Amino acid sequence: MDALVVVVALVVAIATYLTWLALRLDRLAARVADARGGLVTQLVARADAADALATRCALPELADSVRRARAAHPALLAGGPLDGGVELAENLLSRSLRSGEVAAAGQLFPTELHAVDSEAARVALARQFHNDAVRDLRALAGRRLIRLLHLVGRRPSPTYFEIDDALPVRGDLPGLAS
Repeated sequence: MDALVVVVALVVAIATYLTWLALRLDRLAARVADARGGLVTQLVARADAADALATRCALPELADSVRRARAAHPALLAGGPLDGGVELAENLLSRSLRSGEVAAAGQLFPTELHAVDSEAARVALARQFHNDAVRDLRALAGRRLIRLLHLVGRRPSPTYFEIDDALPVRGDLPGLAS
């Protein structure tokens, strides 16, 4: 009788642990999805702010970078992957936003430049949140027991989103509080 109690307790403990692991995987997957949604929202907002600056200041190179970045946004908003093509377009936009032409235009339109810089900072934060969530999910999903028991299921492994999101260094602009 005592052996049966021990076996039942052991089975219950193992089942509880496996259930906890599966729920943790689900929570981390939801966190990745939420972080991805936030990142996409911030990428769209940055492109909108950059477009406003490009239109207001007649900056054709920035407008072209915005157009390329925006071309990927409908697919991203529909749940498409954050792949190399998106990274390339967003990198071009990031580099355009750090150009001297944009900084010079910002001297004339500091409010628009501040909006662009604020959105760029939000993109950097959103990307960090996304990549942290991906790292946590991949670390848990990579454990031997989870792989052995296929607790991840058929869910594809999430990917990191790596873009050049270094913020531009701006001097003191008139009309802006630092």
